[in-house]
Amino acid sequence: MAESTSKHHKPSNPEEATVVDRISNLPDSILSHILSFLRTKEAVATSILSSRWKPLWTHVPNLNLDDDEFKRISDEQSRNADIIRYRFKFEHIVSRIWALRNANPLRKFRLRWGFGCDPIHVDTWVRAAIAQGLEELDLDLCPDQPFYMPCTLASYGKTLVVLKLSGYKIVLNSPSSSLGFPSLKILHLHSVRYSNHDSFSRILSCCPVLQDLSIEIHDEPEWDFGIIVPTLKKLHLNMDSLVYKLVTNTPALEYLYFRGFLSEDLSLKNLSNLVKAVLDVDPDYEDDEEYGNMEWDFISALNSVKSLYLYGDTTLCLCRSSKFDLPMFHNLTFLNFCVHSCIWHVLPLFLERVPNLEVLILDKVMTNCPHPPEECSITLEWIYYEAVPKCMSSHLTAFHFKGFINELKVVGQILKWARVLKKMTISSEYLDSEEEVRVLQELLMLPRQSATCKIEFN
Repeated sequence: MAESTSKHHKPSNPEEATVVDRISNLPDSILSHILSFLRTKEAVATSILSSRWKPLWTHVPNLNLDDDEFKRISDEQSRNADIIRYRFKFEHIVSRIWALRNANPLRKFRLRWGFGCDPIHVDTWVRAAIAQGLEELDLDLCPDQPFYMPCTLASYGKTLVVLKLSGYKIVLNSPSSSLGFPSLKILHLHSVRYSNHDSFSRILSCCPVLQDLSIEIHDEPEWDFGIIVPTLKKLHLNMDSLVYKLVTNTPALEYLYFRGFLSEDLSLKNLSNLVKAVLDVDPDYEDDEEYGNMEWDFISALNSVKSLYLYGDTTLCLCRSSKFDLPMFHNLTFLNFCVHSCIWHVLPLFLERVPNLEVLILDKVMTNCPHPPEECSITLEWIYYEAVPKCMSSHLTAFHFKGFINELKVVGQILKWARVLKKMTISSEYLDSEEEVRVLQELLMLPRQSATCKIEFN
């Protein structure tokens, strides 16, 4: 790119001159790269700085457009959120931006358009973007009419590395077998629709190097989702529906996040390389016992995991189960376990299955307890549990209790069991400074198996 040769006014202040010279002496390519970290509206605003800056934003390889940034609401209208006015229509602004760019190469295209979203304009912009060797496409749309992703997305999407689509009016068609996304590594499909029952599976079959997949369904018809991706390393599942069928076979998977409802037709296979799993399961109060059994089966499939986070109502569902038949979790060294008032008969049994556990976090902060904190105090069934879990006696080195109120007996039991414990941390949002001092003094008086254990209260 040719460098600018325009002369610049020399400021009278030497320090100011140094700052200005450093900026003005940078080549256009570097300045354009700096502008790429800004939203498009902010990058365009730099064109008023000088004649040299005027065209620089057009060379930025990113377009980041959000209709919220272009809204203008008068003082009178701000009292009524339903009344929205634009000084210029969003589609006119975006079309003008496209025209001023003069077909310069585009690498990233991000579009957020809610109120007044027009599928015809979006289709035009998407086609123009992918024809320029686009690498990242991120659409979050709320059109009045269904927006069918253009067929050219698969035809010319050979350079796409990242594809993120969000919006319940976005409809994905099944690509033909001759088309695909040979470079696509990240695919996020949130609340989108599928034109056919096999559209989702056929899309995945066109992604031979996919590594990161995130799907989200809300009140979707009974679809059959098959995730058979040998290269997948990261999987986010947000299932806000009770009726779905999902089968996964992901031998390279390292990270799994699941939020939402379990289904009878949910099956996870081939998770031998799983490193971290985060579960935030929503309860089904119509059949607590059977639903709890389903959750045990779900967790059993994760027995190769190294770090396990059980959030929200996940553990509450477990204690309502009529069975406890977990396999051994020999690789598990980190466990974050949300606790409820009824969960303590489950935790010791769970700890028996994790013989090499090194870090244990008992979390009452992330618990969806329907009662005030003082009414959710932990019951103490487990202090009568005679068998000491192997991990407590030989491997546990760190313990953290989040949301502590008055569970001194529980903490005391951990200190009695944990022979190699190095650090115990107690944190609470509910105690004042005087109560914190009192609790800390009582903690320091408790007998402990580990002579080197340090106790911290924060």
